[in-house]
Amino acid sequence: MGKESVPQDSDIQADRPALILKDGWLVTMDPDRRVLEGMSVLVENGRIEAIADFSLLCEWNPGAEIIDCRRKAVLPGLCDLHGYLGGGIFRSVGEDFYDAVRYRNAQEFAFTRALDEDWWRVEARMCAVERLKLGTTFMFSMLGTSAARTDDLSFARIASEELNRAGLRSRIGIGPARPPWPRQFSLWRDGRRIDREVPFEDVIANCDTLLSDPVTGIVDYCLALSRIGNRNAHDPVWSEDQQKWVYRQAEAVRDLMQRHDVGFFTHMYGNSIEFTHDEKLGLLGPKTILSHCTDISERSIGIMRETGTHGAHHPRTGRIYSHPGRIPLPEMIEAGVNVGLGCDNPANHDCDLFSDMREAMYLQRVLLREPDVIPPGKALEMATIDGYRALGLDRELGSIEPGKRADLITVDLRQPYFYPLDMLVHRLVYNASGRDVADVLVDGRPVMRNRKLLTIDEDALLDDTQATYRRFLDRTGFAPFAETTARFWGAAR
Repeated sequence: MGKESVPQDSDIQADRPALILKDGWLVTMDPDRRVLEGMSVLVENGRIEAIADFSLLCEWNPGAEIIDCRRKAVLPGLCDLHGYLGGGIFRSVGEDFYDAVRYRNAQEFAFTRALDEDWWRVEARMCAVERLKLGTTFMFSMLGTSAARTDDLSFARIASEELNRAGLRSRIGIGPARPPWPRQFSLWRDGRRIDREVPFEDVIANCDTLLSDPVTGIVDYCLALSRIGNRNAHDPVWSEDQQKWVYRQAEAVRDLMQRHDVGFFTHMYGNSIEFTHDEKLGLLGPKTILSHCTDISERSIGIMRETGTHGAHHPRTGRIYSHPGRIPLPEMIEAGVNVGLGCDNPANHDCDLFSDMREAMYLQRVLLREPDVIPPGKALEMATIDGYRALGLDRELGSIEPGKRADLITVDLRQPYFYPLDMLVHRLVYNASGRDVADVLVDGRPVMRNRKLLTIDEDALLDDTQATYRRFLDRTGFAPFAETTARFWGAAR
């Protein structure tokens, strides 16, 4: 069975109580994009059972638990198409290097040599907590950075277990790290570092094993690569050694995709799409998501349209300002390419998709000098239904419709920046932040009520995170990289 699981009713606990979200402003994201004022939603067995007046829903299910939404908007849970499991606790460390190569090398060392099972456990919980508290109910995440940690099965399994426990629906991207191979990785056991040389074949075998694991709960797997590896002016880490692995890497990933019926995620920019198409690597198609897509050509857009390949835009990522080229977002959308949103690496910013919605609009408006490009409605579509469409889950998630899974969030509207209450989608996209999210349901299960998480002891987790972070600094000698530099204050550049 493939490891991209469409949610099934068997995943739901039989004794989960029915819920009614009472009298909210429903931003349905249904095919008609209806916004319904003062309507209620009945949730049963993990699904949206009905949308109707509160009194009628009470007649149908008089014992349902009530969530009062009279001063709240109700939306589909947001969909983050790009995270990095492993990178959250690393947040901001090395940000002041002012040296991209030095920063990348430090990050590579950290991910390949310094992380233990406790790190992955705490990191997965933190990824879940941050996103849930900011209104994201689905996260796609690579397992590590370009140094993907599929050299050991325990890391992916720990992450999956913790994401399930926290209640964040997730898809973990697994695959080989950036070549060449063999690569050096370290495991930590009982405080001791064990260095290993890992061949390419072992990592592919591990991916095969993980993709064969039974899917349980709300976390599954797909294939992922840091990049294709062809010669590309937009790839800061390209080398001849990497290019030698392009075809072997693609063949291995393609074989796993076909045998396990799963999708594929990778970063693409510059000439990568045309290269992948022209060289017949077999990695494009309706189950593939291409991240960034900066400075791609009109022909590349046509290839994405013709193959049904999806895009993922990350308007706050460092690539936006550290590498040349614009993602031709309006051109892609107008050509019929589906594009979702993602926060990308949380190493220097939060994972608030409300911020990414705004930045997706503002970035294009500034670069194109067009004040109305990417309207607020399209930005919200990208963060909801379009993201789920990219994942192949739009029939189950991404809108408030009877029969769909109940992944829902509420936004507290009793804030001055939402008033007067009119033009609600405008208010939400231009003014909301994830910190306005009050309640979160995933699979019909309340995971946050009135900003309080119900699945994790947040205070204890924050203490664990601080302790884990200090151990990481001690282990790596990175403490100086967490200090502000002399040019931090008072300088313009």
